[in-house]
Amino acid sequence: MFKMKLLAGVAAVAMSGAASAGIVGSSSGNTELVFTAYVGDVGYTYDLADAGFNSLFGSNVKMDSLIGSGNQTANNAAQLTATKTYLANNFSTGVVFDAALTGFDSFLTLSGGTTGVLWNVWSGESSGVARVIQTVSSDPVARARTNTIMTAVSQFGAYTDANSQGGTHNNLDVTVDGYRITTVEDLSAFAGNVAPRLNGAYASFGSIGDTLDMYVLRGASPAANTSLGGFAQLLGAGDLAVTSRVYLGGDGEYRLQIAVVPEPETYAMLLAGLGLIGFAARRRRA
Repeated sequence: MFKMKLLAGVAAVAMSGAASAGIVGSSSGNTELVFTAYVGDVGYTYDLADAGFNSLFGSNVKMDSLIGSGNQTANNAAQLTATKTYLANNFSTGVVFDAALTGFDSFLTLSGGTTGVLWNVWSGESSGVARVIQTVSSDPVARARTNTIMTAVSQFGAYTDANSQGGTHNNLDVTVDGYRITTVEDLSAFAGNVAPRLNGAYASFGSIGDTLDMYVLRGASPAANTSLGGFAQLLGAGDLAVTSRVYLGGDGEYRLQIAVVPEPETYAMLLAGLGLIGFAARRRRA
């Protein structure tokens, strides 16, 4: 009975909304950034298209617009282990992107709330050497095999292509952010089915309320092989970490935020410094 109600609710949500936006998936080479969430039999997909990022990047948010077209050649299998990877725009500390996740409240209603919900932000590229931008729930400690990265990119391509056929997505109309709610019956379009493949050698999903660092991965070669690729943390200005988080905004809507933030140690040093300044000021007044 619950499953019938669930499917009916998903159908109603999928048909709602006149605006439409397709996901440019990794099968086309250079991919849009996609937010994925799932719990139990329910999934949610949201692509970050022009409506969210055009004022910053001037086009759909793809791999190249975020980190440039470097790291694509196979001249160094461990390139990213020795080279820091930066956002193409030299952002200072602060919020890069913050927007409501359209339809996320409907997803939570169908899924029964936030308990157990897992989410990530992901982008993959299949043109040349396979590359990935993703959130991580724990810092990578080992390099992944090229085959693993290529498989994840391929699975992501199938997932985004499948989602471009429903919800407020519509094939290659990519001018507006779009979303889709799915169930296990949607097969490759269901986030829970593709999640293990996206994780690969790195845990990429977190819970609601978590703040996740963002990393870049690349294969060692454009050909399928077992050689180890490379990885690096995605950084903003001043070597500050780029992070993603999902939070409940003041208007009652869940929002996705991507920001360039100091590490916790930096915050601690800042607070300690402010404390010393205050102490010195009090002593001078005394």
